[in-house]
Amino acid sequence: MRVDKNKGLNIRKKTKRIILFGITFVIAYSIIASAIVPKKYSLQVGDIPNGDIKATRDTIDEKGSEEKIQALLNVVDKQFTIKVQVRTQAEENIMGLLEKANALSISTLPENEKIAALAKLENIKLNNDECAILLKLSEEEISAIKDSVPVILDASYEKNVEDSQESEEVAQNIAIKEISNLNLNSDLETLLKNIFIQEIKPNFFYDEEKTQEKIAEIKKNTEKVIIKKNQIIINDGEPVTQSQIDVLKELGVLGANSGKGFVFLYLVLVILVGVVLLIQYYYINKNYNEIYNDLSKLLLISLLNVMSLLIARVLYIANPYLIPFACTPLLLTLLVNYKISLFTSVVNVILISSVVQFDTGVIIIALVNAVLGATILRKMQQRNDILYASINIVVLVILINFSVGVILSSNITQTLLNTLFAIVGVFISGILAIGLLPFLEGMFDIVTTLKLLELSNPNSPLLKKLLMEAPGSYHHSMLVANLAEMAAEEVNADPVITRIGAYYHDVGKITRPYFFKENQLTKENPHDKINASLSTLIIVSHVKEGLELAKEYKIPKIIQDIIAQHHGTTIVKYFYYTVKNKSEHPEEIKEEDFQYPGPIPSSKESGIIMLADSTEAAVRSIKDPTKGKIEEMVNNIIKDKLNTGQLDDCDLTLKDLGKIRRCFLKALNGIYHKRIEYPTEKNKK
Repeated sequence: MRVDKNKGLNIRKKTKRIILFGITFVIAYSIIASAIVPKKYSLQVGDIPNGDIKATRDTIDEKGSEEKIQALLNVVDKQFTIKVQVRTQAEENIMGLLEKANALSISTLPENEKIAALAKLENIKLNNDECAILLKLSEEEISAIKDSVPVILDASYEKNVEDSQESEEVAQNIAIKEISNLNLNSDLETLLKNIFIQEIKPNFFYDEEKTQEKIAEIKKNTEKVIIKKNQIIINDGEPVTQSQIDVLKELGVLGANSGKGFVFLYLVLVILVGVVLLIQYYYINKNYNEIYNDLSKLLLISLLNVMSLLIARVLYIANPYLIPFACTPLLLTLLVNYKISLFTSVVNVILISSVVQFDTGVIIIALVNAVLGATILRKMQQRNDILYASINIVVLVILINFSVGVILSSNITQTLLNTLFAIVGVFISGILAIGLLPFLEGMFDIVTTLKLLELSNPNSPLLKKLLMEAPGSYHHSMLVANLAEMAAEEVNADPVITRIGAYYHDVGKITRPYFFKENQLTKENPHDKINASLSTLIIVSHVKEGLELAKEYKIPKIIQDIIAQHHGTTIVKYFYYTVKNKSEHPEEIKEEDFQYPGPIPSSKESGIIMLADSTEAAVRSIKDPTKGKIEEMVNNIIKDKLNTGQLDDCDLTLKDLGKIRRCFLKALNGIYHKRIEYPTEKNKK
């Protein structure tokens, strides 16, 4: 029957886990889908939208970029190449002609042969009359003309001569004007004008290749027109233009969420979310089966991971660096453990990446926050440590974010701004963690190390009350705590829970402190004035009254369980045997009338405290404690608890009991060893 019952319980737990997985999947999928799959608009040119339409992400305005480039191209100068050799060649040709004419004029050749030789020159074409004019010039006249040639050419080519008739005529007219200023006879002036007109040619040519290179350079270096995320594309009530339609197409928000592309996107999203959640569940199941079987803890982990996605989705709209990435890792470390926090938070960054549009800089910051948030609070002592941890995270975030920003972006101003937002995000993480921690502790009935450390403070209200009103019980509780903590460390129980449980296990004695031996300052015992049954009721009731005080002071349930279980269902033997021995009908005396209500210890911690409590009280009662007496007493108590079934439900093995026994003996022999009586000096007579 018990096997069937356990099997049914396991099936119910498995069903609940599947339901939890399904709900987590649906919520996570919905959050990510809302970030990745954009809202669609069915618009055409001329339509008037209902409300502003904003860009869902940064995008390039292709048409605007083309118009910007075209505007620059419209004013770009055509590229030309200057051929300096044109002017040089013109000078060489003219000078060559003049030198040839000078040489022929002084030669002994017949006149007709001289004219024929000069007319044969290829560069400058002259008729016979023009040749005759040149041949008649004296050497001095030719020299004077030669001196004028560079001057005339310099004036003509002062402005580059383009490859056009108009530009050529301008240059030639300049030459003609310069020649006119030489005051030559009309025939020679006409001849020179003809020569220069032939030689002045274009030297400034349109260069198609250079022009195309210039155009390519402009296109390459002109920054694209960027439409920033959340920038209004179409204003409410404004007719839609074709360029705006093009931008909506570029953003992928025009039309319906259908087609093969969107089916594929949805499928990838399903796989992504499913795989990430399965990895997290598998890790917890394999490494922390007790947490995997604790649906409350599993719900908490899922809730915090989903919460991180939701916060990321909301704050991404403002600025992704504001997202408090460290909040969930901080809380998981405090409420579960740092290894689960580290693994699940790092894996969860995969889902967060999709929410932040796979922004590399943001993903790196999310990873840094996940790792630091999970590990930095492992040895936390007080709630303010969360803020100190935030400061430590901030320092590293500044260094990493600035480094990443410099590598990924040349915009230093934007990098500094993002770093500032990241700092704010870390402090938001700390503030959220501090604010949510008490709420989550109460909601999921989780006792964090932080809460336990607060309970261990001697100034905590209930401990202070125990010290002031039942000092003997307080001292006894401190001794029990030391014994129990040592034993817990030996048997892999939680030493912190064990110590705090021991501190509070006897708080019920506050109600009637003097009915308990350790609080009796005189030899007078109030039990001597009442019957044994009433005494038993008073003794036993300290468990119930302890629970009531624990609830009143909001002590965590795990400590309340220790208070309820630390006596189990044991018998108050002193009064039981007192009544039984005095009774004329001892067989009528029932054990249950002298029995604690229970339940018996259900955890290693409560079992250890039961043994430590009974052992410390019993050894303290030994009049002349010796090592042998202490060992016998410890052995008897452990044996009695074992034989009466008090330890059946607390998972302590016989091997564990052996370790506990040795711890107790070592500690108790140190506390209760027989002291040497120091001699005093006799009075001198």
